[in-house]
Amino acid sequence: MSTEFAYDTLEYPAHVLPQMHPSRLAAIGRLHGLDCAPPSRCRLLEVGCGDGLQLLALAMAYPQARFVGIDMSRNAIARGEAMRRRLGLENLLLVQADLTRWDPGREAFDYITAHGFYSWVPPQVRDHLLALCRQRLADAGIAYISYNALPGCHLRRVMWDMLRHHCAGIEEPTARIASARQFLGWLGAAVPEGKPYAEVIRDEAADLLRRTDHAVLFHDDLAQINEPLSITAFAAQAQAHGLRFLAEADYHEMSDAALAPEARPGLAALADGDVLQREQYLDFLKGRRFRQTLLCRAEAAVMRPAEADATRSLHAVGHLQRDAADTDDAGTIGFRSSDGAALSTDHPVIQAALDAIAEAFPLPLAFPDLLTRARAAAGSTAGPDEDASALAQALLSGFEHGLLGLHCEPPRFAAEPGAKPRASALARLQLEAGADCVASLRPSMVRLDSRLAIELIQLLDGSRDHVALLDDLALRMSALPAAEGEGPEALRPAAWWRQKLAPQLADGLHQAARMALLEA
Repeated sequence: MSTEFAYDTLEYPAHVLPQMHPSRLAAIGRLHGLDCAPPSRCRLLEVGCGDGLQLLALAMAYPQARFVGIDMSRNAIARGEAMRRRLGLENLLLVQADLTRWDPGREAFDYITAHGFYSWVPPQVRDHLLALCRQRLADAGIAYISYNALPGCHLRRVMWDMLRHHCAGIEEPTARIASARQFLGWLGAAVPEGKPYAEVIRDEAADLLRRTDHAVLFHDDLAQINEPLSITAFAAQAQAHGLRFLAEADYHEMSDAALAPEARPGLAALADGDVLQREQYLDFLKGRRFRQTLLCRAEAAVMRPAEADATRSLHAVGHLQRDAADTDDAGTIGFRSSDGAALSTDHPVIQAALDAIAEAFPLPLAFPDLLTRARAAAGSTAGPDEDASALAQALLSGFEHGLLGLHCEPPRFAAEPGAKPRASALARLQLEAGADCVASLRPSMVRLDSRLAIELIQLLDGSRDHVALLDDLALRMSALPAAEGEGPEALRPAAWWRQKLAPQLADGLHQAARMALLEA
């Protein structure tokens, strides 16, 4: 089955990926000495863009920037083009074409991204992508390329080989998925006990069966081409095209914080100052399965290690809370992210800054504002430069450990609902099409887990005050059919809904703001 036919036959789920957002890429580039283009004035190309959801979100956020997406799927590009027209975005071009036959023009791109593409295309297409990056990447440009990684995918490749054998000759997607899932269920239950092999097979089969979107199983795991690479092999391919390793988009993955302290000197000795060898040995230790690698031009002057002072021009954001288990009487306070990353500090200004970041979430805070707020909260008597240096180093450390994010010109969204709240036009368009997982303005994917939330967001077009919202929301809820499993008694008149929703509306609007769904 051809790649084009497969993606036109079964739609691949669309997502926005914070890791390849230009505000993040620019921040990482600047940490390493690159004068990256600000997102608001950049040119960005996404290869394998699907329906362009990521690009639609970017084009809305940065109207003066220019975005181009290319994909082979006619259906995906048609969906994206329909949304682009509905949203009136003139700074986005979506192209249905074979990458190897497409003329990108003469202008350079500040960012080139390709997610879920490299491992799933033939070698000549991979070479063409890298050649395109070399030819069209700006002097301080960054390319983001994700791929299945080794050594972790050695384990998953056992399953891929089995699935290809079992599903050979089954072309129709629904039948291919059903056959694969049936086989995985049988395999996990039937493999003999008592050997390490059995444990690996059961775990891998169970993990694949947990994929709730069967299209992902079909396109990712049942694909005829699926080539994982080690970081050193990928870097060698990039080097052959005049490109070099810059960093990982998931920046904290380059940290050795997950290793036992006694293991770190051994890692340093094996790497011997070579950043790629360090990454390779980290992958050996972690069993890395997927990478999101950033490349730059080979001649770019990359600064290593990262420069903490570069954070002074960036914004910080993080879903943090104080960690009582990591707080002591000596004044050290621990902070933990929602993902489990942790950092402890006894510096009052840094403590106040992390508290401010936690309070502001999901809004990012610019370094000067964060410094001013933290110094005031801590009552600092130190010099501003001294506190700024300490804060810059703390933000870099927090980013390296995955505690917080750093951004250059992050997208804007509202922290409060306002008198006539307006939800993201893109999210409302997605809900109109029947989705319940939509792109926020951060951007990230957020799930609306109730019919009430979906109806509320669709009403937030900026034309209604809170009273009108309550009236119209009550009318919409009263007109909805009963959900599956509910009887006729579940149908209520608008007056009943108005009374029920009156005390809930403010909370619902604030939740929409917390999910970064409201336009500023």
